[in-house]
Amino acid sequence: MGFKKQREPLFSNVKLAELSRPKVDALTLFPYKRFEGDDNLLALVDETGADAGYMDMLTIIGKDLDFVYGANSEGASAIIRDYHLLLNTYTTDFDIVITQMPAETATQQRAWVAQRDRIAAEISVERDPRKYKLLQVRYQLVERQLAALRRVADKVKHQAYTVFIYGDSVAETRLNRDIFMSSGGRAMTTKKMSLEKKKLMLSILEDPTQQLNQ
Repeated sequence: MGFKKQREPLFSNVKLAELSRPKVDALTLFPYKRFEGDDNLLALVDETGADAGYMDMLTIIGKDLDFVYGANSEGASAIIRDYHLLLNTYTTDFDIVITQMPAETATQQRAWVAQRDRIAAEISVERDPRKYKLLQVRYQLVERQLAALRRVADKVKHQAYTVFIYGDSVAETRLNRDIFMSSGGRAMTTKKMSLEKKKLMLSILEDPTQQLNQ
């Protein structure tokens, strides 16, 4: 696509920023002007501010080591075969970015919050003193679990892999994204990224030095 030449300096600029530790403007590193659509595609611009296509981000889902290296497993060979197939099938531009991201605990937190709310509802109507005390103990245990998950989200980081998918139009970008997701096979399982995660990725591109001490 026409944006390819304009994208080439991006990651070399990020690397230079990591080495010299300046604060770099995200619009210089990755020029965009807005999110578009329900799937929050990024509308890109060139150095003059003219439209330069669109981009989407996909999260690469990690592999279980038992699948890759387990006894009698062909996991590693399957990954290599499927990666070659992906490169032969998906011929449009894409980039893979490696970053340090906060641990994802939102799903677990939602489950514990739902359980806490159920216990709170039971407490509000329970009249038996023994059952009431037991419910209070359960409520406190759930609160401790939630606090632990929040600490994990705040302090624990993991290495995250993100795919950048490009297109000249919204429709082309969505088509390229869908083709990539269906072509990855066992080599590259991906899922769509939330708006919150996309904004976090852009903040990392804005200040790549925040990755150095994690």
